Formats: sequence, structure tokens, C-alpha cells
Amino acid sequence: MIKKKITVTPRRAKRPTVMLEIELPALSDEAAAAVADVLVQLYHRFEATYYAQILSHHADMAFAIKVPDSGRNDQEEPDLF
Repeated sequence: MIKKKITVTPRRAKRPTVMLEIELPALSDEAAAAVADVLVQLYHRFEATYYAQILSHHADMAFAIKVPDSGRNDQEEPDLF
């Protein structure tokens, strides 16, 4: 049988969030829908422009993750299959 080593997947750290301290005005249904459309278009344009850089950043962050030693010795793992 082939023995597979079980690897521990590290938990990602919680990302810092930014709270915007602004009060949003009351809008009509039509104005709220128009603002939402503008924001969606802005998001898509931003992502299309910077997509390669975003992927590169996430790839760099994935390689920077360090898995702490679990403290276990290199004991044989039980056969799972």
C-alpha cells in the first residue's frame, strides 16, 4: 500500500477591514439602482485593469504562508485507504 502523508492546511489570518465613517443619504429607488450600477462597472473596470497584479499579489502571499510545526514527531500515519 501507498502511505500518504497528511498535511495541515494553515488558517488564513483575518484581513484588516476599513470602516468608512460616512453617512449615506436617502436615495430614491432609481438613484440607488444607478449608483449600484456605477459601482459594479467601476469594480469590473478596476479588476480588468489590475487583474494580473492582483493574481501576482495573491500568488506571492500563498508562498509566504508558513506552517508552524505541529509538535508531532515523524510517526507513521495510519493507512486511511
